[in-house]
Amino acid sequence: MVEASADYPWSSYRTNALGTENLVVSPHSFYAALGDSPDKRQTACRALFADVLSDDLLTCIRECVNEGFVLGNVRFQHEIAAMLGKRTWKGSPGRPKKSAPDDRQIELAV
Repeated sequence: MVEASADYPWSSYRTNALGTENLVVSPHSFYAALGDSPDKRQTACRALFADVLSDDLLTCIRECVNEGFVLGNVRFQHEIAAMLGKRTWKGSPGRPKKSAPDDRQIELAV
């Protein structure tokens, strides 16, 4: 996409984090809660964007989005799966292996 959030033309970052006036952008209640003055809100907003995501995390996010899986810990994945009634995590590739038959279930024809 872009190197910096301010470079994305449809982002509200320039308004919320840098104070650039934009008549289209209106402050959200979460943004207003970041501070009691424009300077404090802008500083807090910039801090939200200060961390860079690792390549591994970006890859994981992209895979989950592209494949329709839930991003989160196992408990969260199972909670979402229970609500949706389907698996929400990536399975092992290929068909499931056949299990060896139990000797007690085999009857020999004599």
